[in-house]
Amino acid sequence: MAMNSSKTLFDSAIEGDRRALAKLLTIAEEGGSIGSYEQKPSWILGITGPPGAGKSTLIDRLASNWSEKGESIAILAVDPSSPVSGGALLGDRARMVFSDPSKIYFRSVSSRGSSGGISSGVRRMVEVLQSLGWDRILIETVGAGQGEFAIASVADRVMLVEGPDRGDIIQAEKAGILEIADIIACNKSDLPGSLESANSIKEGLSFSEGAPEVVSVSALKGSGLDDLMERLDQITPNPDRLLMRSAILLDSILADRMRSRPSYEGAMRAMASRTIKPDEAADMVEFDNGRV
Repeated sequence: MAMNSSKTLFDSAIEGDRRALAKLLTIAEEGGSIGSYEQKPSWILGITGPPGAGKSTLIDRLASNWSEKGESIAILAVDPSSPVSGGALLGDRARMVFSDPSKIYFRSVSSRGSSGGISSGVRRMVEVLQSLGWDRILIETVGAGQGEFAIASVADRVMLVEGPDRGDIIQAEKAGILEIADIIACNKSDLPGSLESANSIKEGLSFSEGAPEVVSVSALKGSGLDDLMERLDQITPNPDRLLMRSAILLDSILADRMRSRPSYEGAMRAMASRTIKPDEAADMVEFDNGRV
C-alpha cells in the first residue's frame, strides 16, 4: 500500500472511521506495511481460559463497564482457524452485545494455526491500536492452560478465567498457570460449588512464590466485577515475569524471520523426508550477514 494511502487510512481511523480502522488492521494482520507511527501507552489485557469458562461474557461486562466510564476499548478475539480452509469460526462475535458500541471496537481474528493461539499478525494489530490511542486493548485467546504462553508476548497483564469445577485441575497445571497469569478470575460464582472451587485454587497456589491473585466473579450476575476491575488496574508484573514475556516476544519475532528465509522450506522438507537429522536441518537455514 502506498504511504499516502496508509496515512489517509490512519487519519480517518483516528477520527473514528471504523472502516478505515478495519482496513488498517487487515493490512497489519496480513503482514503489510502501514508506515511508522508513534505507539502511545496502552493498557493491554490478555484473557485466556478453557472453553465454557465464560470468557466472552466476562469480556462483554468488563468492556461495557469501562465504556460507561468514557474509556475506549478495542477487543481482538482470536478464534480457532480451520486446518483445511484457514477460516475462523468467529463464534465470539455472536455472543457479545455491548451496552455502548460507540466506545468499543470488536474484531475476530483467526489463530492461523498458531500453536499458542496468537499469530504474529495479532502483535502487529496491537501496535496499530496502540498508535491510534485506544485506552484499553483486550485480547481473548483460543484454548487454555499451558498452551497459552504466546499471549504473554503481546499483553502487559494476563487474566486466566476459570469455571467452578476446575479447582483440582488448577493444582495439576500449577507451574504453567504461574508462568502466564497475573490474576485468576473464578467465574460463575453464582453457581453451586463455586466458592469451594475458588478456595481449592487458592489452596493449590498458596505455597508458590509470586502466585496470581484469585478473584471470584459472576459475569452473568455482575457480582465481583468492581473488585476484579480494580485488581486488574493494580497489576504490576514482577521482574521475572517481565523477563519471561520478553523472551517469548523475542522468540516469536525470530521465528517469523527464520520462516521467511528461502532456505527454511528446503530444510523443513529435508527433515520431513527423514533424510537428515533435525540439527542438520537447522544448520541449513541461512541468515543474512550473520543475523536472523
